[in-house]
Amino acid sequence: MPASLGLLRALVLLLLLLAFLDPKWPREGRVVYLLDFSPSAREGVFALAERLPREGIFLAFAERVERLPAPTARRLDLGERTDIQRAFLEALKLSPDRVVLVSDGLFPPLAPPFPLDALYVPPKPHVALSLLPPPYPLYGETVGVGVVLEAPRPAEARLRVEGPGGVWTRTLRVEGRKVLPYAFPLEGEAEVWAVAEGPWGRSEARLRLAPADRARALVLGDPALARYLEAQGFQVEEGPFRLPLEADLVAVGLGVLDLPEGAPEALRAYLHRGGGLLFTATPRGLFFGGWDRVLPEDLPLKPLGREGAALVLVLDVSGSMEGEKLSLAVAAALELIGTATPEDRVGVVVFASGHRVLFPPRPMTLQAKKEAQSLLLSLRAGGGTVLGGALREAVDLLKGVPGGRKGILVLTDGQVADDREALLALAAGAGAEVSAIALGQDADAPLLEALARRGGGRFYRAATPKELPRLFLREGQEVFRGGALEGRFPVEKAPHPLTEPFAFPPLEVLLPARAEPWAEVLLRSGERALLALGERGEGRVAALATDLSRSWRDFAGAAPFLGGLARYLAGAGRALALYAYPEGEGVRVVVLGRLEAPRLLAGGKETPLLPAGPGRFEGVARGEGVLLDGKRRIPLSLPLPGEWTPRDGEATLRAMAEATGGRLLSPEEAGRGVRRPLPLRPYLLLAALLLFLLERFLEARVPRGTLREGAPG
Repeated sequence: MPASLGLLRALVLLLLLLAFLDPKWPREGRVVYLLDFSPSAREGVFALAERLPREGIFLAFAERVERLPAPTARRLDLGERTDIQRAFLEALKLSPDRVVLVSDGLFPPLAPPFPLDALYVPPKPHVALSLLPPPYPLYGETVGVGVVLEAPRPAEARLRVEGPGGVWTRTLRVEGRKVLPYAFPLEGEAEVWAVAEGPWGRSEARLRLAPADRARALVLGDPALARYLEAQGFQVEEGPFRLPLEADLVAVGLGVLDLPEGAPEALRAYLHRGGGLLFTATPRGLFFGGWDRVLPEDLPLKPLGREGAALVLVLDVSGSMEGEKLSLAVAAALELIGTATPEDRVGVVVFASGHRVLFPPRPMTLQAKKEAQSLLLSLRAGGGTVLGGALREAVDLLKGVPGGRKGILVLTDGQVADDREALLALAAGAGAEVSAIALGQDADAPLLEALARRGGGRFYRAATPKELPRLFLREGQEVFRGGALEGRFPVEKAPHPLTEPFAFPPLEVLLPARAEPWAEVLLRSGERALLALGERGEGRVAALATDLSRSWRDFAGAAPFLGGLARYLAGAGRALALYAYPEGEGVRVVVLGRLEAPRLLAGGKETPLLPAGPGRFEGVARGEGVLLDGKRRIPLSLPLPGEWTPRDGEATLRAMAEATGGRLLSPEEAGRGVRRPLPLRPYLLLAALLLFLLERFLEARVPRGTLREGAPG
């Protein structure tokens, strides 16, 4: 018995030594063949099926997976796309020793969960055709539908596209991906149909398109324009002016003073952040409305050949004007000077107990405006209220000033100490319009009203000093105003997409105008500019120097032309330009437009689009989704990778196989079996454990004395 125990102990040691050496026993392994039955690969797989071995397990896959008794058993239609992940999961259930993937590799690479070899088959020659809609089509907008052609192998194709933009055909060679734009004006629901044919077969696609929205227009004081835009599908609101400005286009046919205080600043800010502005020459708009003076840097038209006017401000600086009154009167005078042009002359005479000429009437150049500002800001109040000498000084100053239109504006807040009749006689013989502003309850309003009546001017009552700036602007608008021409004025158009389809009839009314250097003239009449437009900041602005209520009344093209102009102006801020570029297994989305905080919603997950420049946002989409921005939800149809998307399928298969220790096989190697060595270490360890337990058991049954007797020496 002791000898037997020693032998068992030796066997245990031998088994442990062999387990340490980790020997393996060669055996035949279980091989699973994954056969790609997707449309792009199945013809190549069918052609190779006869060369595959009959031993093994065969799974055919595309969108679905089915087991085949042999590689040539059935040629199934398993769907139009390739779901490699589902195929891997079904193969994993079979506990394979080796998987051989037979495919064209036109799918996103996926890490296999088992040892993988791959066999590449070239994809079928084919041209896939799809139609990509615009992201946010507006009613009446010229939209572009993307005609997308994809070919994993170079192929010839005859393409035909039909829709509202007419029929056009192309014969082209497609290598990889090609996108052609098909453009047309969207004036309701539309359908586009495309077909591509060649030796490889036929592909076709249809797209139904409806306007996602109608552009919104706020029209101020121009009912004729409002009717034209309504006929073109705009959502038109005719005033009132209120903030914030949320329309896509603001059309202005009113004067500066017809709108609330702060309107010019609000319109300038709206334009520069991407809005569209259109000024029209109604009797109260454009030059008559003073926009050329209040927005001089942003209006594309200026009066042509205007004769400058002269205005002298007679300003009370007596003791009662001290404080807020004088400050606001100076601020109003500065605004008045700011609206003057270099052709206009402005002077200021101040009075209290006496009078002095602050500065005589001079052309309001930039330098003159700066000097006037400095002098006005230096004024101080003090003394009585004696008007006569100052009014006489103003009359004398204007006598030596050239020009036809002249005016005097008197401002006082108190009781005038002069003789009433002498002042009225002076106003009557002034040779200029004499207007007056009574500031506050203590002003001599009856005298000032009579003074304005005798002087042929206007009387204003300002209950508080805060009303002065707008009253000064109103008087300046009256004095500095120009005139319109009436008759028949032929119209010449410049080459431009907006004017190309139209033949314009003569105009009945025209404001003589010239275009600013930064503006583009689309219409003119002789040397006079009729319509000019340009970009300011991120927005677009245009000015039309005619009254639409009297011009173009019988012009059938007036509505479509003005609608196209309005859409062009609104497009800078409203329309979204979207570009999509394949990137890896997704699509890089680039959106251009006036957006707040855009996000992509796809697969229940929101991804922010990051700003990449002014009005430019970028992100990567992994699937079809929605562009979110504020209250807007814009469905996005993206050119995501599809069944026929060009890829280097051979490189994809090689990378997937080598990642698991496998390799890309040749067709000759695909039929070889596989010998998967069986690791013997677990079995050797188990045998060693069993022998060890047997030794312990036998040792426990042997009497102790026997073991001692058998022990040496």
